[in-house]
Amino acid sequence: MIKRILPSSLIGKICIIMVLGLVFELLIALQIFTNERVQMLNLTTSNSTLERVAALVNVIDRTSVELHDEILAASQSSGLTLSLDNTAVVTGNQRADLSAQLARSFSAPLPHQVKIQSVISQQHNEQQADMSKMMRHMHMSMKHMPMMQQPMVEYKTQLIGSVKLSNNYWLNFSSAIDQQALRWSWSAIVGLILVALFTLSAMYWVVKRSLLPVKKLAVAAQKLGQERDFTPLELSGPEEILPTIAAFNQMQTQLSQFVDDRTKMLAAISHDLRTPITSMRLRLEFIEHNEDQKQLLKTLTNMELMIEATMNFARDDAQQEPSQTVELTSLLQTITDDYQDRGDVIHFIAANKVICRLAPIAFRRVIENLLNNSLCYGQQFENTSRPSPIELNCFNDEQYTVVQVCDRGTGIDESALEDVFKPFVRLEKARDTSSSSVGLGLSISRSIIQAHGGSLVLRNRSEGGLCAEIRLPQYHRAQSK
Repeated sequence: MIKRILPSSLIGKICIIMVLGLVFELLIALQIFTNERVQMLNLTTSNSTLERVAALVNVIDRTSVELHDEILAASQSSGLTLSLDNTAVVTGNQRADLSAQLARSFSAPLPHQVKIQSVISQQHNEQQADMSKMMRHMHMSMKHMPMMQQPMVEYKTQLIGSVKLSNNYWLNFSSAIDQQALRWSWSAIVGLILVALFTLSAMYWVVKRSLLPVKKLAVAAQKLGQERDFTPLELSGPEEILPTIAAFNQMQTQLSQFVDDRTKMLAAISHDLRTPITSMRLRLEFIEHNEDQKQLLKTLTNMELMIEATMNFARDDAQQEPSQTVELTSLLQTITDDYQDRGDVIHFIAANKVICRLAPIAFRRVIENLLNNSLCYGQQFENTSRPSPIELNCFNDEQYTVVQVCDRGTGIDESALEDVFKPFVRLEKARDTSSSSVGLGLSISRSIIQAHGGSLVLRNRSEGGLCAEIRLPQYHRAQSK
C-alpha cells in the first residue's frame, strides 16, 4: 500500500519527506507559538484587570453610596463585569498570588478581603454551583446597561474574584478575553501558507539542482558503449555524488582503453598469422599434388579468409565512425533501390518517416549482411523455383525503433538461433551468415547494433522463414542538445 502511494522517482520521495517534515515542524511551531500567545494574553489581561479593580476599589471607598452604581456602570466593559453584592460569589482563594498583588495595590491599608479564582472557560465553570450562581448574577446585572444591548461577543472567562469593601459590601468581578483574540487571523494563515509554499519551492529547486549530476550520470551510463568519443563528466555537484562521478569516469576510461587494446591485439595477431600461413602455402606448392595437398590448401584458404575478416572487423572498429542523426527510412530506401537495380526482389515497408541516431556506414553494413543472408538462403518456395520477396520493415513501437528483415526460407533450428551469433560458427546446412563465408557476419552485425545501444535477434516465422529483428533506442530531439 505504501509503495503505491509513494512516487517512484527519487526527487518525488525526497519532496514527500521534506513536505511531511515541514508540515510536522509547522504544526509543532504553531502549537508552541499559540501556547505562548495565550499565556501572554492571559498575563496581560490579568494585570490589566487587577489594576482596574484596584483603582475602582480605591474610588468606591472614597465616594458616597449614591454614586457607586454610576461608577460601576462607567467602569464595566465587554471584557470586565462588575457588581456590588452583599455576599462574595467566590468562596475559596485559589490564586493567593493574585490576591496579594491586588491587596498591595490599594491606596489605604483597609481591612479588605480578596478572593480570586482562575477559570478555564465560562461553560466549564457554569458546571459548578457557586460559579454558575455568580455568572448568572453578573449577566443579569449587565442587561440594564446600554452598551450591553448590542449583540454579545463570545468571550472566554479568565478570572473571577471578590473584594470586600470598607462598607462591608462585596465587589464581585469577572474578566474575560475576546475569543477572536485567541484565533488566527486570515492574514496570518495566508502568510504562513505563502511562507510554506516559498520554502517548499526553494527546497524543490535545491533538490532538483543537486540531483542534476545524477541525471547526467544516468544519461552517460545509458550511452556507455554506444559512443566511442567519451568525454569525462564534470566533477560538480554534492560531495556525496562526486566520488561516484569520479569512479564512473575512471570506469569509462578503463573500458575505452580495454576495447582499444583488444582491437589492437586482434589486428596484431591477425597480421602476424599471415607470415606463417604464406610460408605454409609456399611449402605446399612444392610437394606432390594429391588429395591431401588439396585439402591442406583449402584449409589455408579458409584460414586466410578468417584472418581477412578479422582484420576488416578490427579496422572498422578502430575507425570509430561517429554517430549522427539519420532519416532511417531514406537510408533503407536507398539500400533497397541498390538491390532492386541488381534484380533482387525486396519489398520495403515503412509506415512513417523514422529518425534515428546511428553510424550510417556501419548500420548499412549490418542491413546488407542480413539482406545477403536472406537472398542467399531464404527465397525458395516449397515445390517451386520462383524466388519469394524479401520483406524489409521499419517502424516505431512504444519504446524502440524496429527494423525487420524477413524471408520465407527453411529457417533455423530453434536450438541454433543463438549459436549463429558466435564467431566462426557455421551451420551444417550451409546457412552461412557472413559475406566472407567464415561465420563472422552475424557476430559483427550484433556487435555493431549493441554499440548503438540496441539488440539483434533471430526468430522463425510461423508461416515459414526467418526474421532478423533490430531494435534501437528511439531518437528524441531533447537528447541531442
